[in-house]
Amino acid sequence: MPSTHTSRYAISAATVNAGLLFTATHAPTPLYYVLGDMRVLTPAEVLHYTVHALRHRSGAYHLVSSHQAHPFDEVFGLAATRAA
Repeated sequence: MPSTHTSRYAISAATVNAGLLFTATHAPTPLYYVLGDMRVLTPAEVLHYTVHALRHRSGAYHLVSSHQAHPFDEVFGLAATRAA
């Protein structure tokens, strides 16, 4: 879920690094992070959207605006379409 005060997701840097390594090793298998509010990002998008942003003081998290994430249904299709 995004922060209720800043509308950002805090995604672990270790998770992003592992996701990028998984994607590189198992290409073309896609990897998606489905977040608590049913919005979706890929590891590459997290890295791209946070390159120019301020990092958490510890450097352990990437802070991504919730506006950058894609709606679940936009990425995977509507439930009725997936069932068909």
